Amino acid sequence: MKGKDNPLYVLDGKKLGEHTLRLGEVKKGAFAGVFMFSLFIEGNDIVSGLYYTGSKWIRPWMEIDYNPVAEIEGLGEELFQILSELIPPGGHLSVSYLNHKVTARALSTGVPPAATPLGYLLWRSGFRWFKDWYFAEGWKEGGPKLQGEKSLNEARKRVNTQKIVDEVTDFVSKTGYIESEIEEVCKKLGLKILEEVESEKTEFIRVSTR
Repeated sequence: MKGKDNPLYVLDGKKLGEHTLRLGEVKKGAFAGVFMFSLFIEGNDIVSGLYYTGSKWIRPWMEIDYNPVAEIEGLGEELFQILSELIPPGGHLSVSYLNHKVTARALSTGVPPAATPLGYLLWRSGFRWFKDWYFAEGWKEGGPKLQGEKSLNEARKRVNTQKIVDEVTDFVSKTGYIESEIEEVCKKLGLKILEEVESEKTEFIRVSTR
């Protein structure tokens, strides 16, 4: 893959609220099909990482460090949805979380991944299966990160969504969580997930009974 044929170049110039995303230099990674890249807003580096363009056997994936800056706080959801456009069903997006303290503490104390701040961004971007790489399996895996994967088909998506709903329902129903500030943040996100799923069910029923 050469030059502007790389899918990463579609990110350059994308609008993010009132801002414009700018793609830095794209460099070849250590393995075929892997590229290093960075995204900037107003000169601020907000995303850096790796993108794999995919092969016959492996779906495209992305692994990033996400650094929200003050002026785009609150636009993370829109940013992740833009990034997710490069990830097809079966592909995944992984986000390092050591510098995201609420997500890191929440995961370490048993909060369902989707109900953490980073996990919710992945949820809203269409990812329905999660893995917490809290302990990297070998030097090639890098540091702790949260991985979200898109379901291969609608049937699998329904199964994965229900699993998340069950986990989140159990979490929000419990009291006496060890860290009250993290509990408050994550339970709000968990309730949002449950409301969104219920809204989708209601809309499906409304459309199917027309």
